[in-house]
Amino acid sequence: MGELTLNVPGEHNITNALAAIAIGRKLGLNFDQAAKGLMQFTGAKRRFELIEKVNGITIVDDYAHHPTELRATLKAAKSAGFGRTIAIFQPHRYSRTKLLQFEFGKSFFDADLVVINEIYSASEKPIPGVSAELIVNAIKNANYNDVVYCKTEDDVIQFIKKESRPGDLIITLGAGNIRQAGIRLAEELKLGGKEM
Repeated sequence: MGELTLNVPGEHNITNALAAIAIGRKLGLNFDQAAKGLMQFTGAKRRFELIEKVNGITIVDDYAHHPTELRATLKAAKSAGFGRTIAIFQPHRYSRTKLLQFEFGKSFFDADLVVINEIYSASEKPIPGVSAELIVNAIKNANYNDVVYCKTEDDVIQFIKKESRPGDLIITLGAGNIRQAGIRLAEELKLGGKEM
């Protein structure tokens, strides 16, 4: 058949590309035509989408908000060749957090550092006793201790500014507004550099 180069990371994208080639072949495209089209694909919006590269730090955003998506995205991030992967996760909805807290706890093993932000409610009313700290505890109970809780977007940005270093991949994860933290972080790193 031939060689294929993809501009998106991850085994899941390789599987998707192979499926696209198979469909293309069924529709009459030869391998070279399909490969050329796939080489031009840079990804879907909010799927490992580059926000900015600043001071040797790469900041990307991904819509992943379910444990399966998180595992696939972080596995792709780990294989992308960065020094460290720092995951900033904003859980989506109180009910989902309560229901999937233990699955979330097992979703971050491919991250070198995990920052959990408070839940994005998506207009859902709070559930007593349910906060993002449930996920922090679930991650720790899964024997992964390099996790911190940052309640506000400002807390996230200040923590990451202190912890990040050149070579890092910082990835914002979630269906809510966590992307804004990545955008603000990039701007602050450009304007003032890192706080030490």
